[in-house]
This record gives sequence, C-alpha cells and structure tokens, in this order.
Amino acid sequence: MEITLNHARAMPLAIFMRHGEADNNVNRILVGRHIESHLTEIGKQQVRDTANYLKEIVVDKVFVSPVIRARETAEIVCDVINLDYEIDERLYEIELGKLVGMNYEDIIEKHGNLFLKFYSGDEQMLDDYGVESFTSVKMRIKHLLDEAMERYPDKNIIFVTHLDPIKAAISLLLDLKPEALYQWHIRNAALTILKHESKIFSLSGVNVMGLDRYLKE
Repeated sequence: MEITLNHARAMPLAIFMRHGEADNNVNRILVGRHIESHLTEIGKQQVRDTANYLKEIVVDKVFVSPVIRARETAEIVCDVINLDYEIDERLYEIELGKLVGMNYEDIIEKHGNLFLKFYSGDEQMLDDYGVESFTSVKMRIKHLLDEAMERYPDKNIIFVTHLDPIKAAISLLLDLKPEALYQWHIRNAALTILKHESKIFSLSGVNVMGLDRYLKE
C-alpha cells in the first residue's frame, strides 16, 4: 500500500541509512539515545563500503540523528561524498526509558517480547517502561519527509538514523503487521530507498549493501 504525504513535490530519492555496527550491536545492549556507543572497526568499513555506492548519484543534503554512532557514520559518508551534514532530532533513536542498558536476550527472558508489544502499540508496556510509542516515531518521520519535500524539492537526501525510525518509514508505506515489523531486520550501514513520484512515495530498496554481506549476514 502506498500513501500520499502532505505538501508533496517531486523529490527523486529519500535514502535512509542505518548507522554502522556499533559496540552495543555486538554486545546486544540497548543503549538508546544517551549512552555513548561508538562504531566498531567493522562498522566503519561497512559505512565506507556503502558510501561508495552513494558516489554514483548526486546527493544534495545529509541529515543525521544526534546520537554519536549515527554522527560517526555521517562523518564517514560525508567524507566520501564531499558534503556536510546537519543534525535533525527527528532522526533520534527511540526513547527506551527503563530498558536502557539492558541486554536484549535478558529482556525477552525476564519480561517477554516487549519488542513485539512495541510494534503492536501496547499502551501498558509503554507506560510501565517509559518507551516512546511506535506511533510517535512514525509521526516524526512523516513530518521529516513532509518538510524535506517542501524545502528541498527535486533533491536526493540521505537520512542517517537507527533501526526503528527506518522501520517507521517503511511502515508509512506498507501495511505490515507487528509480527512482520518485528522480524524485519535492517542491517547496519544498509540503505532503505524511497522514491518519490507524483506525490506518492514508493519503496524502492531495503537493506541495499555490498553483495558479499548478503552471504555473510
């Protein structure tokens, strides 16, 4: 299913890029917005490899989440494509409340699948743990896309961000069930590509990255 976004004008590509592999990804720790977690050496190379694909098109603007692992990603990308980036808080990681600092598997063992409840919009879960709702994430990403189209028509724009803001962008276009959203993994430093045509966004690519990574991951 495709949706029309407000104030849409021709914008060829909106490219979401997840940050490269960071220490928290390796250790399976939820660090959220405020605990610093830096890119690993593997993560830095992932970003360089993906950034080389971006050299094939004209990139006009790069926006990035304020979180350090996303900023480190944007710095590498912008060095490769010779462009500066701007911080936009709408690309923030989700607010994880009481779950910050916890191990992913420990959460599942102690509390059940809170992540599936997150995509389901379980209000009790949100209240108990202080987690930002997925609806809220979708709204800020929709506002971001609306504004980008209004201010930068006919431009290719990159948004460097995190797992759930990218899933929110996909969810704006596809009528996915919570189970599908939960199971759909967005790879580190991979691209999710939205194409804008005639006031409608369509999904042109998910997990776009080097072919060798498809075999390994």
